[in-house]
Amino acid sequence: MKRFAWMLLICLCANLWAQESSIELNQAEQNQIFKTSFAYYQLGKYQTTIEELTQTENLQGANLSKPQQGLIAYWKGLCYNRIKDFENASIEFSKALGLDYSPVDINYEYGQSLYASEKLAEARLQFRESLRKKFKRAVSLYYIAYLSNALGEKKKAISFYKAVDKLSDEEAKEIKQAAEMQIADIYLEQVEKHPDAFRAVESTIIPQYREALAVDPDSILAQQIERKIRELQLKYDLILLKLRNGRPTLQPPYFMRVAFDGGVDSNVTFSPKEQEVSASKQSSPFLKTDAMGRYTFYQSDYFSFSPEIRFNYTKYFSEEQEVYRNDNYLVAPAVRTSYEHELWKKPASFLVDYDFNQVQRDIDGEKKLTFASRSHTFMLGERFNYFSWGESILRLRRRQFDSYEDSGDSITTSLVFEQIRNFSMNTLLLYASFDMLRVRDDFYDSNSQTIRADFIFSRFQDYFTPSIGFGLTLVNPYNNTVRGFEYLLNPNMRLSKTFGKSWRGNLKADFQDYSSKDTENYAYQKYTYSFELEYLF
Repeated sequence: MKRFAWMLLICLCANLWAQESSIELNQAEQNQIFKTSFAYYQLGKYQTTIEELTQTENLQGANLSKPQQGLIAYWKGLCYNRIKDFENASIEFSKALGLDYSPVDINYEYGQSLYASEKLAEARLQFRESLRKKFKRAVSLYYIAYLSNALGEKKKAISFYKAVDKLSDEEAKEIKQAAEMQIADIYLEQVEKHPDAFRAVESTIIPQYREALAVDPDSILAQQIERKIRELQLKYDLILLKLRNGRPTLQPPYFMRVAFDGGVDSNVTFSPKEQEVSASKQSSPFLKTDAMGRYTFYQSDYFSFSPEIRFNYTKYFSEEQEVYRNDNYLVAPAVRTSYEHELWKKPASFLVDYDFNQVQRDIDGEKKLTFASRSHTFMLGERFNYFSWGESILRLRRRQFDSYEDSGDSITTSLVFEQIRNFSMNTLLLYASFDMLRVRDDFYDSNSQTIRADFIFSRFQDYFTPSIGFGLTLVNPYNNTVRGFEYLLNPNMRLSKTFGKSWRGNLKADFQDYSSKDTENYAYQKYTYSFELEYLF
């Protein structure tokens, strides 16, 4: 019975309004002999109210009518319930009913005092009478069901719990979730007696708990229901928590993100074919909207399959054609797979990914988004733990780029290495790549190397999380001697702040300095600063 003590508290609290607004007590206020008792009761001085009512009985004696005697007994029963003297409360309610005094809430009150005194069968009779009077039908049904279960009458308990569903939403809202959970609890108690319980747990019990959870996912009770589901999944091996090499699975298996990023770009650059860069030398406010979702499926304990989809839309607010022709949207589905194994007796994963990107852009500055490019990217990689202080990833990537102009079609082959370096409170992310760009017009062929480091600091005074980064890209356009050897410097910083469980704000600043001997066509500098608001599901 202890596990439902919280329900008693809810019911008692919900009951206070009905009691203090009782028609019988409001009418008693009009009677001079009860004015003082009513004043004490309104102030919550229940013990004093009992003493005042007892004094009234003693003083008035035979002058009290039978209904007045019944009122006093009923009233004292209410007060005893408030001070948790349930034994005396039961005596007074019984006395009131014996005097044929039966206000609409007396059976409900009497039932609670009997229940608290562990007189279950008698309590159930009183809640049945309360139900018959249509007083607090949802809570009365809940008590009848719970008491039936406690008395060993499982089928009767389930039928009364299910009867809550037949009430209106307004009437059932305070108790519906608890009733749905109790149905699952009874089913669970029954199926766990059988050797193949896990089948029923998976097909019936957990779905019933989920049905209860759906009633109000944000309630206090929802946390208890989620815990029950989790415990059952663990107990009956219905959820995969670790892969065969010890790597944990993603919990939950889904990830969704929506972000709005607004800021200013000091020098909007245009590169629809990826081989040429045109700097507008003009600044513009912009707004980016980005949405991404991914779900990871697991095959046994060694293989994962993660389809994902991303959508991005960028809008520039300048009226200059050189700027707003950068307006674009991107659609990017992808599939990521991993085969789990061990390397150097540590968890490792063999990775195979496929990414597709299609971009629509206002190429001609006509305020109309048309096809700009699409790409197919295939990647083979290995994620491993050679170093004790962080995970490493080695990737071989091949990207096929299809431009709106055939001369801009290209293939990029890349070798990428990523390293995580964990410190006690901070994290260092390292990135290095070698990229070979081969364009249909080989005048634009190039080799490039990129190195980048990002340092994520621990949360500052429990308020925000700062990070800084620096990237260097060296480009060798070996078929174009005019450009010479080029390089891109790219420092950046970010301040992140989480709000609640799902919101995160990011204040971002980014600087790019691209150097080339062909300063007219390739060299540029720009900075971008923005604020990004993310919602993570």
